[in-house]
Amino acid sequence: MKRNRFVCTVSLALFFFLFVVVVTAAAQGDTVIPQVADGRGGDGTEFRTKFDITNLGPDPATPITRAKVLFFRKDGTPWVVATNVGTSSEIPLNLGAFQTVRIETLDTGSLTEGYAVVCNLENATAFAEDYQLNISVYYEVKRLNNIIDTVAVSAGQPTIAWVLPVEIDVSKSLLTGLALVNRTNSSNAVVLHLFRASSPSSGAAVDTATVTLILRPNEQRTFFLTDPAAFPDLTSFKGMLLGTSEKPVTLLAMLQTSTPTVVLYATMLPSYADALRRNSYIYLKETYPLDADQPVSDYYLNREDAAPWDLLFEQTANGRQLTPQLGAQIAVIGNLSDSQFDSYTIDQLQGLTYSSNAIDMADASANLVPGFAFGLKTGLGRYVKLRIVDVIQRDATRDLALRVFVYR
Repeated sequence: MKRNRFVCTVSLALFFFLFVVVVTAAAQGDTVIPQVADGRGGDGTEFRTKFDITNLGPDPATPITRAKVLFFRKDGTPWVVATNVGTSSEIPLNLGAFQTVRIETLDTGSLTEGYAVVCNLENATAFAEDYQLNISVYYEVKRLNNIIDTVAVSAGQPTIAWVLPVEIDVSKSLLTGLALVNRTNSSNAVVLHLFRASSPSSGAAVDTATVTLILRPNEQRTFFLTDPAAFPDLTSFKGMLLGTSEKPVTLLAMLQTSTPTVVLYATMLPSYADALRRNSYIYLKETYPLDADQPVSDYYLNREDAAPWDLLFEQTANGRQLTPQLGAQIAVIGNLSDSQFDSYTIDQLQGLTYSSNAIDMADASANLVPGFAFGLKTGLGRYVKLRIVDVIQRDATRDLALRVFVYR
């Protein structure tokens, strides 16, 4: 009964709760808020969506960051929304250094939902902080002018492959739901594949059901997994969902739980299968730093910015060395073949003795050779194994081609 009441109350919307989104938009990038709601539901509950958008550029001399917020209906057409800064489907922004602007919908009319895109209009630069935006969004849920609910939700990144936990018990109105936004101007096939948890857990999960959804260009679709277009015969389930799509989507996943008086929501965080790569190759130039958590090196101007770096390939009076940075620690493994590097385990890495002492990389050093391997404990506490694949000579300098494997 509570399930039917919930669906009727919120009409076509999947989630009407206060949700918080904290993401950083890349320069020239878009940040998608998968669901925005505004207005009054059938039971008198009122909903407002509030955005806090901050320019992360720390230098007051940094030029103003230009951005805009675009509102869209479920079908991807522009949505004119009444806000505290005007009534429009598009809100331009100009933010100075460390400036924050609040945008909030005004709860006008019947309950309506859609999605929003925050566009960063600036070009990319060599400095990570320039023109970056932090975007926090939440719903404020009221009844009789009193706030009655806040439910935190993390918005995702564009993805074509994701995994998330699922739980369903229709008899208890325990339901998992999704909001999907097609990030393209063409039709997009989304495949949802369920795997039921089984006992013993050491065995493989049970391949349970698969469904394909076709999202129209720029469409937002919200639904429970038990809805007719998904898995209507599924009354009880616990396990995982593997989702894949032809083209990028942004998603939001929630678990509905009913109590005797209210319906509650919990965020179900996805793992992005297309962002799980831990093994890569890095070209580390002499005098440049390495952020092993990513892993990434800064090839141009930002080498003096110490913020994310774990390792510096620096020049010294006696030659050069690999020096840990910002709490990172390093340990020598020794020469390893490709297969030995592959089979070197996390337990072996954790068993090494780490220190902040640099590793010698002078011309005469036995370390400056292909095959030399070392372990790194990053400033964030991750363990990383690294192996020199090649040493590239450029006049008096040496650059390193590194194979990097990060244990996240």
